[in-house]
Amino acid sequence: MLSIRAKYDGKQLLFSEKVEVSKEEEVIVVFLNRTTSTESDVSGTVIQNMLMSSGSLNFLESEEEDIYSDKDLKVKY
Repeated sequence: MLSIRAKYDGKQLLFSEKVEVSKEEEVIVVFLNRTTSTESDVSGTVIQNMLMSSGSLNFLESEEEDIYSDKDLKVKY
């Protein structure tokens, strides 16, 4: 795999350095400065809201004894 920077001028890709191509090759083009989103994009806020309303974190509010403590840590940060 080869990775190289390029700019697109609206008509063609302008590579930042010379690229030797001896045969037809498959490429992936990524536009780095795009900020538009599509309807299929899911934001972090949507994921957070879904998680918080799912009930999967309800155990954190339990008053029962926590089965883990700082003694269980292998490394203390």
